[in-house]
Amino acid sequence: MLSIFGTERDKQRVLAASQTLYDFIYIYVSSTNTIFRILNQHLGTNFPIITVRENLSIKENLQLLISTLKEMQSVVEMKDKDVQKSISHCLYTKIAGPITSLQEKITVLKDLYENYKGILGSIIGPVAAVLLKHSNLPETIETAIRHIATSPALSLRVVDLLMSHDEIAKIFPTTTEHNPSGSKAEEARPRSTSTSFSFSNFLKSVLWGHASTNILKITADSLEEAVRVLRPSCESFQCIVKLAEVYISLITDKLQ
Repeated sequence: MLSIFGTERDKQRVLAASQTLYDFIYIYVSSTNTIFRILNQHLGTNFPIITVRENLSIKENLQLLISTLKEMQSVVEMKDKDVQKSISHCLYTKIAGPITSLQEKITVLKDLYENYKGILGSIIGPVAAVLLKHSNLPETIETAIRHIATSPALSLRVVDLLMSHDEIAKIFPTTTEHNPSGSKAEEARPRSTSTSFSFSNFLKSVLWGHASTNILKITADSLEEAVRVLRPSCESFQCIVKLAEVYISLITDKLQ
């Protein structure tokens, strides 16, 4: 009875973790596209809108994202240097550092707008560049991937994450290692049509049932570990985008 409850719990864990990973990939891409739109509009860049490639693995999608973000990072670092040269060190530090209150944000932006608008032109692009430079988004993802570089979860295709728990467990890279009947070839070999009782076959069935339970648990553990490691960088993406949007809103509504 306990094993039945354990199996059901693992099935739910697989479904929840796979859905979360699926959402993470789309959040990464959506957040990146928002950043690109901001830079294209306010810095005159020409970053293309990117899409999730569901037929590629999670790892391949993240690697493509990192490559794109590194191009963006080089652009904002160049703009950041221009900003540093153009404004006071004190004000630059305030923009680049953590700002907690809305009033503090307004004060910093007002100072920048009133004293440096003639030098910087529109201040939205420069502010976005400074924020993005210091957030270092590509390094955030690369660090996360390094922690789970050998995780079989990353080899799943994005589209695979929408399958049922049994389907995910079946294609999970470690499942064949726990197949008590041996290799894939042996698993695929046609079974005898004999109906006579075989203690050997009965034992294999029992062991395979136990192994299936273990496979679900292994799959759930691996998927949840990937979620745990990727969550901070995904949330960081969302926070940076939200902060940039707050700054843009404040500049547009209160200063221009």
